[in-house]
Amino acid sequence: MAGEWIKMRIDLASDPAVVRIRRATGIDADAVVGKLHRLWAWADTHTADGTAAGLDVEWVDELTGCKGFGDAMIATGWLEADADGLRFANFERHNGQPAKVRALRKTRMERFRGAARATEAPPEEEKRREEKKRDIPAAPVPASEPPRAARSPAPARVSWSADAGWQGITPEDRTEWALAYPGAVIDQELAKSHAWLRANPTKAGKRNWRAFIVRWLGRCQDRGGTSREPGNRPQTGPPPVDQANRRFWRSDADRAMTASEYDAWRRDRRNGGIAGQLAGKIKLAEDT
Repeated sequence: MAGEWIKMRIDLASDPAVVRIRRATGIDADAVVGKLHRLWAWADTHTADGTAAGLDVEWVDELTGCKGFGDAMIATGWLEADADGLRFANFERHNGQPAKVRALRKTRMERFRGAARATEAPPEEEKRREEKKRDIPAAPVPASEPPRAARSPAPARVSWSADAGWQGITPEDRTEWALAYPGAVIDQELAKSHAWLRANPTKAGKRNWRAFIVRWLGRCQDRGGTSREPGNRPQTGPPPVDQANRRFWRSDADRAMTASEYDAWRRDRRNGGIAGQLAGKIKLAEDT
């Protein structure tokens, strides 16, 4: 029997949105169409309305095996992302029927099997079941239910727009980010990210803005913080060694020496060494 299938236009490869994704990711149109098929097929199989809770843009890149594919889909309007997860645009128009049909088919089969078991049981077996039910004592009911553990409130939703800038950032968020990224000046970095998004509107789209801020501050911290000197990256390796004290192997001397030691050795060699100097002084004393 043939497997499930989804609708895909025959002119999809020449769609302007596919052209934009191809230019953003650097792969050819055929590869873009193939990765779209994989992503839409996954959504058709595992979602009923095109909503994938708990997933983000990085997951789209992992599924398609192409970095930047999720952001490119957001820029074309084919995908939406926020703090709750992902949503596939116009899903009801193109997808979703196979998943719904499978769910309805499963429900009908469970009902049919339940009714068949009820009709197939002999009267004696039904009677024994009823007697067992009467013999089993009821479980004690507690006088009062224990209190449920209080769930921590979900963090406020952070949003951004070119006109209003950053919205939904709480003082608790700023405190948390300041502790996690001590080298970043939060207000300055938020202003810089706002200016960058206004200058790159095609990369804004709809995304998980809280994750965007965290990644921005992480890169700032890795590069030395907000107040780093121009061109001065943070020291990550051992301190540099003074060149004057570095020893290099001198093949003619057959040992490692610094530059000053090697110069002194060469002078001694030109003058015949210490033994030559002593012999010269002794000969001069004998002549006089």
